[in-house]
Amino acid sequence: MIYKTKNLYSHAIFLFLLYFFLIIFNPSISQSNFPTFKESNRYFDSLNLIYKQLQIDSLFNSIVNENKFNGALLVAKGEKIVYENVAGYSNFSSKTPLTLNSSFEIASVSKMFTAAAILLLYEEEKIDLSKNIKDYLPDFPYENITIHHLLCHRSGLPEYFNFAKRYHKNHHFPLTNDSLLLMINKYKPKLKKNPNREFEYNNTGYAILASIVEKIIGITFKEFVETKFFKPLEMEQTFFYLYGETKNINIGHYANKKEYKRDCLSGVIGDKGIFSSVHDLYKWNNALFSGKIIKTETLKLAEFPNNKEQDNCNNYGYGLRISCDENNNTLLFHGGLWNGNNSLFIHRPSDKTVIIVLSNIFNRSFTGKSVDILHILDEL
Repeated sequence: MIYKTKNLYSHAIFLFLLYFFLIIFNPSISQSNFPTFKESNRYFDSLNLIYKQLQIDSLFNSIVNENKFNGALLVAKGEKIVYENVAGYSNFSSKTPLTLNSSFEIASVSKMFTAAAILLLYEEEKIDLSKNIKDYLPDFPYENITIHHLLCHRSGLPEYFNFAKRYHKNHHFPLTNDSLLLMINKYKPKLKKNPNREFEYNNTGYAILASIVEKIIGITFKEFVETKFFKPLEMEQTFFYLYGETKNINIGHYANKKEYKRDCLSGVIGDKGIFSSVHDLYKWNNALFSGKIIKTETLKLAEFPNNKEQDNCNNYGYGLRISCDENNNTLLFHGGLWNGNNSLFIHRPSDKTVIIVLSNIFNRSFTGKSVDILHILDEL
């Protein structure tokens, strides 16, 4: 359902007036059958919810009209969707409208799935998080880098965005995880830092994690994630897309609405590579944080702040960034930016609030707006 301001406002006024006249002006209501506190509270909770929806709707219209947001927003608490809406086009050239089922390139939000894949293998005792990468990839050229270091960005590895095109000469042919790994093994690009020295966000590590999954399981990372996650959860708008494929996809755009041209680095997955919709990511949220993907005790590993030199409200677990809201409640989140697509996934464990924003234009239109949404939700 797409909430519209006029409908929400009318509904709120109707409920309020109905309740007011029935309770206050109806002489047939005696003291004995006067609504209980619980019943009254239920009415006001309904009004409060509609009021919050109105406020979020006003915020959404603002970022669309003033900030030129082009994409979809979903806000929920547990099993209840509080607000969802969509605006704009999947392709500005064809003027094809977006829908709430549109699939966007979620970029680094994909790291949640990679971390979950590793933790699933950990549960099955097929991988040891403390073991070195060389135990799984014998030709790997660096010592003392563990699975744990890759998961929480403490590997010290160089960012492949900065060296891959130097060695991958044919830019019309996609760089893959296999070719990236061969490149690293052959050229041994210099480490940026010693392993486990400190946190530094790194895409190379998550691409290698995908390769390790393939090595252990004997099927492609794509097949593993589809089989274990996408299909069981019926995530029908979620898929991998690799550079050069002919599948019709939602186009990413620059801030000036010109189409973003994909390049050969889009062939690497694990750090990115997944398209999804707000509804599918909501399904993923509900399954992941209820213990249906990995056990609750295993999930705690992903939620744990692994970087001691950083504050617990500015940290990283496994595939999840860690922050806090203005009331010091933990926020588990990840953002993504790639090929003109901009995404944000936020989960607040204390009340199971989730905010999902997907956009196919990079203009920072919703930067900081999640704080406003949380503030609206937390109002009395």
